[in-house]
Order: sequence, then structure tokens, then C-alpha cells
Amino acid sequence: MSVKLLILGLLMEQDRHPYEIRQTIKDRNWHVTFRIRDGSLYYAVDQLRDDGLIEASEIVPVPGENRPDKTIYRITDKGKNEFLGMLYGQMEEKQFPYHPLFPTLPFVRHGDPEKVAEAASRQIAACEARIERMKAVIQLKEEALPRGSIHLLRGILRFSEAERDWLKDVLADAESGALKDACWTPDRLLELMNPKKTT
Repeated sequence: MSVKLLILGLLMEQDRHPYEIRQTIKDRNWHVTFRIRDGSLYYAVDQLRDDGLIEASEIVPVPGENRPDKTIYRITDKGKNEFLGMLYGQMEEKQFPYHPLFPTLPFVRHGDPEKVAEAASRQIAACEARIERMKAVIQLKEEALPRGSIHLLRGILRFSEAERDWLKDVLADAESGALKDACWTPDRLLELMNPKKTT
């Protein structure tokens, strides 16, 4: 997900200061999905300005010594065209889901089932907290947010519910000892992939 797409999209709504952009992302709960550091946001604003996609609409003096003026930005016509290109381009992206447990699962049989179960339990707890938070946010903000933002939050909720159910399966296997795969060997996989022809 491009930080620039978020910035340009918010400037399509109204002129904003970079701090207001950051705050709007947080207020709309987008930070749950889009991990954006302040430094990368301000850097992206500078790039967009240098590329002529946004421009200063107002400079507000800030009282106090050594404090920089507050620059309010607006999107340019060139920026609007770029935004639409980025919007449609993002919709065509193909991406597999990712989870922190994914890289560990092919090798989890070498781990301690109790520790694996504890880790899965913590992941489930975090997932359930996210589910409850998303339900509360949707209930609170459903009437105030744009329809697309509601679909974003519902998407996070449904992905989280699927994640929770999958994690419960992992936990059940960890607790039962099934993850140890005592009978599995690399040779067995090769046999399945390359069955011997019988004559």
C-alpha cells in the first residue's frame, strides 16, 4: 500500500497539513491496516510536492521562536490524475495473505509444543481484541464514514475472524501433539510427489 495514495486520497477530500493527514488516518482506524511511520509520511509529502502533485494552499504562521510555519497542502490537477492511476493500479495488485506464523509452520515440528501453544494463544488473544475493537469502531462510526471506509473496516473484521479460526486449529494441533508429525519424513514427501510406476 502506497503512503502516497493515502495522502493524495485525503487531499482529494480537502486541503490538509501533514499532521492532520496523520491524525485522520488514526481517527479512521486505518493505522490498524496501514503501518505508516511519521518520517515516511513527511518524506512522501515532500516527494509529492517536489513532483508537482501537491502544492501549498496556505502558510499559517506559528507563534514562538524557532517554530516553522504550518503549511497546508492541496492536490493539483496533475496530482488528481496520478491519484486515479494509483487507485486503479492498487485495485489490480495480487497479494497472498501473510501472517507472522507462516514462516514458522513448516518447521514447527522441531519446536516445543507447549511454547508453540502459548504463542498461538497470544496470537488468538490479540486477534480477538482486534475483532472486538473493529466491531466497536464499526458500530460507532458506521454512519459517519464514507462507504468505502466501512468496507475496509468490515474487511479487517472478516479477515480477523478467519485468522482467529485458523489459529484455533493451530492451537488444537499444538495441544494434541499433532504438530510433531512423528511419522513424517522428507522421503515420504518425495514419494508422494514422484510416485513409482508399477509394471
